This record gives sequence, structure tokens and C-alpha cells, in this order.
Amino acid sequence: MKKILSVLCSIFIILLLTGCQTKDPTISLKKDVTFELKDVMTITNDESNSIYYYYMATITNDSKDTYSTNDVVYSITDDGKEHLNPIDQHESMPITTVLPEQTAYVYGYIGFPNNNQNDMGFYFKDSGEFLSFNNVNVRKATNQDIKESEDLKFTMYEDNALKIEINAEDVKAQFENGKTTLSDLKITYTNKTEQQIVVPYLVPKADLNGILLTNYTDKGDFSSMNEDQIKKFDFTTNGLAPKTDPIEGKAFGYMVEYLDPEQSIECNVGFTFENAAINYQSKNKDCFDIHLVSSAFGITHDMTVSY
Repeated sequence: MKKILSVLCSIFIILLLTGCQTKDPTISLKKDVTFELKDVMTITNDESNSIYYYYMATITNDSKDTYSTNDVVYSITDDGKEHLNPIDQHESMPITTVLPEQTAYVYGYIGFPNNNQNDMGFYFKDSGEFLSFNNVNVRKATNQDIKESEDLKFTMYEDNALKIEINAEDVKAQFENGKTTLSDLKITYTNKTEQQIVVPYLVPKADLNGILLTNYTDKGDFSSMNEDQIKKFDFTTNGLAPKTDPIEGKAFGYMVEYLDPEQSIECNVGFTFENAAINYQSKNKDCFDIHLVSSAFGITHDMTVSY
């Protein structure tokens, strides 16, 4: 009986030690060149039955030669299987060569229908190696974690690692050289951890309910006008007020793909509306509609702001 108990205890200890072993988040691309998975975040959306994987990795070149990132050929697969059809994806590898003793970053996201994926990760076709996302501590979120608010300043998302804050209280508009610019929408991303993390950044969009200047080219050249001039300009036609349209702007200054340890980045987001002007004669100053979009979370948060 003692021998049986001893054998069982030995098996239990071996299983315990095996289960506690740290999984290796690295693979060798070639001698002295290493690909390391740094962070993964999943966002599950029960309403759309989708799951997004945000990932961040590094390529470290400890060799004496320059390494080309064009040699890194991989796909995101389930347990090494190919031929998966994503519904959305984005990949960023900012540099094409990694100098000796330097590091390059790889980050992006990929979305799939949520079909109970088994083991997602990087599959390197040339070597046949598979690097599982589960080799790091995967951060998890759902569409239920997004906070909605009617306020112009609020926290949209927060967990143990990441905080996303919105502030549209101080936005301002300016007209110059035939275009309107809306600026100072602030989106702040804060890393609460002591490691680098990938960021599921929001995509801001905006519409100006204003005057499309291309409809009034017979009235003058707006490309050289400043704000004071456009405010005084008479857009009436036969005594009728000018027609206003929703004019889509082009966003700038919003992409944050990863954060360093305990780093906080405040994005000063702006929008440019080409050939567009505010209808300054209108009493309604709430003419900008801002939309904060996340396909992963499946939300579009709408805000109306004034100039």
C-alpha cells in the first residue's frame, strides 16, 4: 500500500511540475535572430458571434548581419491549420530591415467568426513551426466591457491592464483655405502594467452638417478665404438659406498600436473636411457628429459637439 501511495505521489508531483512549466513564447527564425510573442488580447462579441485577436511580437537580431523582415512569412491559424477566412485583419511591421543588435516590432489584429477556435497563433510555413498565442498570458475582453455615456468626457474601457478615456469637451473648429478642421478630440490610452501591451485602438469618424462649397463655385473662390471671411459670406440664394449636407471628414492622429510599460499616450485627434464650411448663419451650433468605432467590440459611440 505504501508503494502504491508513493508511486501515486510521484506521478502527481510530475504532473504538477509539468503543468507549471512556462511555455516558450519564442522561436528562432535563423541563427541569432529570434521572433518573440509579447502580448495577445482577445475580444469576443456575442452579438456578432465574432472574436478578434490583437497581437504584438518582436524580431530581435543578435547577429552581425542585417536581417530582412521580408523573410518572415507567417499566417495566423488555428493549431497550425491553414485556409482560415478572416472577416477583418490588419498587420503592421514598420521596418523592412533589422540592423545588428536591434529589434523590430510586429503588431496587428485579425477577426474571425467565433467557431470555438482551439489554439490560435503564428504558423511559419517555411519551417513548419507553430507559435501559440497561449504561450503568453492572453488578456480577454468582451463587447459587454465597453461603457457608454452621454457625457463628452468619460472612461470607455478599463481592465487590469488597459484604460481608454475620451474627452470631447474642448474640441474646436477652424476654417482656412477652403477646408474646415475640427481638432482637440482627445483619446487617452494608458498601460497599467509593467510590460508592453497591444492596444485595440478606436477608429474615429466625423461628419460636418455644413455647406459643401463645391455647390457654390459661382459665388467665388473659397480656397484663399480665412475664417473671418467665410463667416461674413452670404450663401443665400434667392432669399433662401443655404442647403446643408452631412460631409465626411478625414481623421488624423489616432493610431496607437502598442504601449510601453506604464505608458500613457494622449492622442489629439482631428478631422479635415475638404471644400466644406460651417453654416455660421444657423443658430444651431451642434453641427459635428463624432463616431468612435471598434469593429472588435462591435460598437459605434456617437457624440454631437458644437464649434
